[in-house]
Amino acid sequence: MTEAEWIAKGKEAYARMDWKACLDAYAEAIRLNPESEAVELRRMTMRIIEFYNKDQYNP
Repeated sequence: MTEAEWIAKGKEAYARMDWKACLDAYAEAIRLNPESEAVELRRMTMRIIEFYNKDQYNP
């Protein structure tokens, strides 16, 4: 898949609030192009997860 396809897949997963699939797709886009817009998308997604799902990652 191309970088753009991975980003699109990440955005689709984001819309479903499937955070793992979203972050995985962005990570693949970043692997293909470290200067991709996916870097910022992944960072913003992580901020949202950390803000709204604090207990999910702190058992």
